[in-house]
Amino acid sequence: AVCDSYQRLCSVCNNVTTADVSWNSLVEDTKWLSHVRLILAAAWETAYWTHIWRLPVLVHCSHGWDRTSQVCVLAQILLDPHYRTCKGFATLVEKDFMSFGHPFHLRCAHGEGRSDSATSGRTSNQSKESQTSPIFLQFMDCMYQIVALFPECFEFNTSYVLELSNSIYSCRFGNMLCDSEREREVLANIRQRTFSVWDYLEEKQGLKNPSFRESDSAPQDVLLMPLPMLLRGVHLWKEKHCRYSPKLTLKCNQ
Repeated sequence: AVCDSYQRLCSVCNNVTTADVSWNSLVEDTKWLSHVRLILAAAWETAYWTHIWRLPVLVHCSHGWDRTSQVCVLAQILLDPHYRTCKGFATLVEKDFMSFGHPFHLRCAHGEGRSDSATSGRTSNQSKESQTSPIFLQFMDCMYQIVALFPECFEFNTSYVLELSNSIYSCRFGNMLCDSEREREVLANIRQRTFSVWDYLEEKQGLKNPSFRESDSAPQDVLLMPLPMLLRGVHLWKEKHCRYSPKLTLKCNQ
Protein backbone atom coordinates (compact mmCIF):
# COMPACT_ATOMS: atom_id res chain seq x y z
CA ALA A 1 0.00 0.00 0.00
CA VAL A 2 2.80 2.41 0.86
CA CYS A 3 4.69 1.66 -2.35
CA ASP A 4 1.56 2.10 -4.50
CA SER A 5 0.73 5.31 -2.66
CA TYR A 6 4.20 6.73 -3.30
CA GLN A 7 4.06 5.80 -6.97
CA ARG A 8 0.73 7.60 -7.31
CA LEU A 9 2.18 10.62 -5.54
CA CYS A 10 5.17 10.71 -7.91
CA SER A 11 2.80 10.47 -10.85
CA VAL A 12 0.72 13.40 -9.62
CA CYS A 13 3.74 15.58 -8.82
CA ASN A 14 5.72 14.84 -11.99
CA ASN A 15 3.02 14.52 -14.62
CA VAL A 16 2.69 17.49 -16.96
CA THR A 17 -1.02 16.72 -17.48
CA THR A 18 -1.92 16.95 -13.76
CA ALA A 19 -5.00 19.13 -13.31
CA ASP A 20 -3.82 22.04 -11.18
CA VAL A 21 -7.34 23.09 -10.15
CA SER A 22 -7.69 19.71 -8.40
CA TRP A 23 -4.15 19.67 -7.02
CA ASN A 24 -4.94 19.28 -3.32
CA SER A 25 -7.55 16.58 -3.86
CA LEU A 26 -5.25 14.68 -6.24
CA VAL A 27 -2.46 14.71 -3.67
CA GLU A 28 -4.81 13.51 -0.92
CA ASP A 29 -6.21 10.78 -3.17
CA THR A 30 -2.76 9.19 -3.35
CA LYS A 31 -3.14 8.39 0.39
CA TRP A 32 0.52 9.29 0.99
CA LEU A 33 -0.34 12.05 3.45
CA SER A 34 -2.87 9.76 5.13
CA HIS A 35 -0.13 7.21 5.76
CA VAL A 36 2.10 9.96 7.16
CA ARG A 37 -0.69 11.06 9.51
CA LEU A 38 -1.23 7.48 10.71
CA ILE A 39 2.44 7.10 11.62
CA LEU A 40 2.56 10.48 13.36
CA ALA A 41 -0.62 9.62 15.28
CA ALA A 42 0.87 6.30 16.43
CA ALA A 43 4.09 8.03 17.53
CA TRP A 44 2.13 10.73 19.38
CA GLU A 45 0.02 8.13 21.17
CA THR A 46 3.12 6.18 22.15
CA ALA A 47 4.70 9.33 23.58
CA TYR A 48 1.42 10.29 25.30
CA TRP A 49 0.97 7.04 27.18
CA THR A 50 4.65 6.95 28.09
CA HIS A 51 4.92 10.53 29.34
CA ILE A 52 1.48 11.30 30.77
CA TRP A 53 0.53 7.93 32.23
CA ARG A 54 4.06 6.53 32.74
CA LEU A 55 3.07 3.27 31.07
CA PRO A 56 5.24 0.94 28.97
CA VAL A 57 4.13 0.70 25.35
CA LEU A 58 4.64 -2.30 23.07
CA VAL A 59 5.18 -1.32 19.42
CA HIS A 60 5.34 -4.04 16.78
CA CYS A 61 4.42 -4.13 13.09
CA SER A 62 4.15 -7.21 10.87
CA HIS A 63 7.91 -7.47 10.22
CA GLY A 64 9.21 -5.58 13.24
CA TRP A 65 11.66 -3.33 11.39
CA ASP A 66 9.42 -0.98 9.37
CA ARG A 67 6.59 0.72 11.24
CA THR A 68 8.17 -0.32 14.53
CA SER A 69 11.30 1.69 13.83
CA GLN A 70 9.34 4.62 12.41
CA VAL A 71 7.01 4.94 15.39
CA CYS A 72 9.65 4.34 18.07
CA VAL A 73 12.10 6.88 16.63
CA LEU A 74 9.41 9.56 16.25
CA ALA A 75 8.08 8.92 19.76
CA GLN A 76 11.56 9.28 21.26
CA ILE A 77 12.07 12.52 19.35
CA LEU A 78 8.87 13.87 20.88
CA LEU A 79 9.90 12.75 24.38
CA ASP A 80 13.63 13.53 24.57
CA PRO A 81 15.14 16.88 23.48
CA HIS A 82 18.57 15.23 23.05
CA TYR A 83 17.25 13.40 20.01
CA ARG A 84 16.37 16.74 18.43
CA THR A 85 20.06 17.61 18.18
CA CYS A 86 22.20 16.50 15.25
CA LYS A 87 24.25 14.11 17.37
CA GLY A 88 21.22 12.70 19.17
CA PHE A 89 19.23 12.23 15.97
CA ALA A 90 22.13 10.39 14.30
CA THR A 91 22.48 8.11 17.34
CA LEU A 92 18.75 7.39 17.40
CA VAL A 93 18.49 6.54 13.69
CA GLU A 94 21.59 4.36 13.86
CA LYS A 95 20.13 2.53 16.86
CA ASP A 96 16.55 1.97 15.74
CA PHE A 97 17.01 1.62 11.98
CA MET A 98 20.56 0.51 11.15
CA SER A 99 21.42 -1.58 14.20
CA PHE A 100 17.86 -2.85 14.61
CA GLY A 101 18.07 -4.41 11.16
CA HIS A 102 15.99 -2.31 8.79
CA PRO A 103 16.61 -3.96 5.36
CA PHE A 104 17.72 -1.00 3.25
CA HIS A 105 18.79 -3.19 0.33
CA LEU A 106 15.43 -4.96 0.23
CA ARG A 107 13.19 -1.97 0.83
CA CYS A 108 15.09 0.47 -1.39
CA ALA A 109 16.00 -2.06 -4.12
CA HIS A 110 19.67 -1.12 -4.05
CA GLY A 111 21.78 -2.87 -6.66
CA GLU A 112 20.85 -6.04 -8.53
CA GLY A 113 19.59 -9.48 -7.54
CA ARG A 114 22.11 -11.68 -5.78
CA SER A 115 20.95 -15.14 -6.99
CA ASP A 116 23.32 -17.38 -8.94
CA SER A 117 21.02 -19.09 -11.43
CA ALA A 118 18.90 -17.26 -13.98
CA THR A 119 15.67 -19.02 -12.99
CA SER A 120 16.06 -18.60 -9.26
CA GLY A 121 17.31 -15.06 -9.90
CA ARG A 122 14.14 -14.17 -11.76
CA THR A 123 11.95 -15.57 -8.99
CA SER A 124 14.06 -13.92 -6.33
CA ASN A 125 13.93 -10.55 -8.06
CA GLN A 126 10.15 -10.73 -8.36
CA SER A 127 9.89 -11.55 -4.67
CA LYS A 128 12.20 -8.70 -3.72
CA GLU A 129 10.32 -6.28 -5.95
CA SER A 130 7.10 -7.07 -4.10
CA GLN A 131 8.85 -6.11 -0.84
CA THR A 132 10.27 -2.84 -2.13
CA SER A 133 8.78 0.05 -0.17
CA PRO A 134 9.89 3.62 0.67
CA ILE A 135 9.79 3.06 4.43
CA PHE A 136 12.77 5.23 5.34
CA LEU A 137 11.64 7.97 2.96
CA GLN A 138 8.24 7.89 4.63
CA PHE A 139 9.97 8.31 7.99
CA MET A 140 11.87 11.28 6.56
CA ASP A 141 8.56 12.81 5.48
CA CYS A 142 7.24 12.43 9.02
CA MET A 143 10.39 14.09 10.34
CA TYR A 144 9.93 16.94 7.88
CA GLN A 145 6.38 17.53 9.13
CA ILE A 146 7.50 17.85 12.77
CA VAL A 147 10.55 20.01 12.01
CA ALA A 148 8.51 22.29 9.74
CA LEU A 149 5.85 22.69 12.42
CA PHE A 150 8.27 23.28 15.34
CA PRO A 151 11.57 24.47 13.81
CA GLU A 152 12.70 26.14 17.04
CA CYS A 153 12.83 22.76 18.81
CA PHE A 154 15.47 21.22 16.53
CA GLU A 155 19.18 21.85 16.08
CA PHE A 156 18.79 20.95 12.39
CA ASN A 157 16.37 22.36 9.82
CA THR A 158 14.24 20.95 7.01
CA SER A 159 17.21 21.22 4.62
CA TYR A 160 19.03 18.70 6.83
CA VAL A 161 16.10 16.30 6.53
CA LEU A 162 15.98 16.85 2.76
CA GLU A 163 19.70 16.19 2.37
CA LEU A 164 19.45 12.99 4.40
CA SER A 165 16.48 11.82 2.32
CA ASN A 166 18.48 12.42 -0.86
CA SER A 167 21.11 9.99 0.43
CA ILE A 168 18.71 7.05 0.67
CA TYR A 169 18.98 6.07 -2.97
CA SER A 170 22.33 7.64 -3.85
CA CYS A 171 24.30 4.69 -2.37
CA ARG A 172 27.10 7.12 -1.51
CA PHE A 173 27.11 6.30 2.19
CA GLY A 174 27.46 2.93 3.84
CA ASN A 175 25.01 3.68 6.65
CA MET A 176 22.05 2.96 4.36
CA LEU A 177 23.40 -0.03 2.43
CA CYS A 178 22.78 -3.76 2.96
CA ASP A 179 20.04 -5.43 5.00
CA SER A 180 21.67 -5.77 8.41
CA GLU A 181 24.55 -4.72 10.60
CA ARG A 182 26.22 -8.07 9.97
CA GLU A 183 26.10 -7.57 6.19
CA ARG A 184 27.58 -4.10 6.53
CA GLU A 185 30.33 -5.01 8.97
CA VAL A 186 31.27 -8.62 8.17
CA LEU A 187 30.26 -9.44 4.60
CA ALA A 188 30.65 -6.11 2.80
CA ASN A 189 33.09 -4.32 5.10
CA ILE A 190 31.11 -1.16 4.38
CA ARG A 191 32.47 1.04 7.15
CA GLN A 192 36.02 0.85 5.78
CA ARG A 193 34.95 1.33 2.16
CA THR A 194 32.44 4.18 2.36
CA PHE A 195 31.89 7.50 4.09
CA SER A 196 29.40 8.14 6.89
CA VAL A 197 26.34 10.17 6.00
CA TRP A 198 26.46 11.82 9.44
CA ASP A 199 29.96 13.18 8.86
CA TYR A 200 28.81 14.54 5.50
CA LEU A 201 25.79 16.27 7.06
CA GLU A 202 27.91 17.68 9.89
CA GLU A 203 30.31 19.33 7.46
CA LYS A 204 27.73 20.65 5.00
CA GLN A 205 26.72 24.28 5.50
CA GLY A 206 23.19 25.60 5.93
CA LEU A 207 21.67 22.54 7.60
CA LYS A 208 21.51 23.80 11.19
CA ASN A 209 19.17 26.09 13.07
CA PRO A 210 21.32 29.03 14.31
CA SER A 211 18.78 30.02 16.98
CA PHE A 212 18.63 26.58 18.58
CA ARG A 213 19.87 26.31 22.18
CA GLU A 214 19.95 22.90 23.84
CA SER A 215 18.72 23.31 27.41
CA ASP A 216 18.87 21.00 30.37
CA SER A 217 16.21 18.31 30.45
CA ALA A 218 12.94 19.65 31.80
CA PRO A 219 9.26 18.68 31.54
CA GLN A 220 8.59 21.48 29.05
CA ASP A 221 11.18 19.97 26.71
CA VAL A 222 8.75 17.16 25.90
CA LEU A 223 7.29 18.02 22.51
CA LEU A 224 3.75 16.75 23.03
CA MET A 225 1.59 19.12 21.04
CA PRO A 226 -2.20 18.66 20.67
CA LEU A 227 -2.73 15.81 18.24
CA PRO A 228 -5.08 17.78 15.90
CA MET A 229 -2.39 20.46 15.56
CA LEU A 230 0.09 17.84 14.41
CA LEU A 231 -2.19 15.96 12.03
CA ARG A 232 -3.83 19.05 10.50
CA GLY A 233 -0.42 20.57 9.92
CA VAL A 234 0.64 17.72 7.61
CA HIS A 235 1.20 18.99 4.08
CA LEU A 236 2.99 17.97 0.90
CA TRP A 237 6.77 18.08 1.15
CA LYS A 238 7.22 20.06 -2.05
CA GLU A 239 11.00 20.43 -1.78
CA LYS A 240 11.24 16.63 -1.97
CA HIS A 241 8.33 15.43 -4.04
CA CYS A 242 8.06 18.32 -6.51
CA ARG A 243 11.72 19.12 -7.07
CA TYR A 244 11.65 17.56 -10.56
CA SER A 245 8.11 18.57 -11.43
CA PRO A 246 7.68 19.82 -15.04
CA LYS A 247 5.42 22.53 -13.66
CA LEU A 248 6.52 25.39 -11.43
CA THR A 249 5.71 24.41 -7.85
CA LEU A 250 8.53 25.78 -5.73
CA LYS A 251 9.43 29.42 -5.35
CA CYS A 252 12.40 30.53 -7.41
CA ASN A 253 15.47 31.67 -5.46
CA GLN A 254 16.15 35.35 -5.83
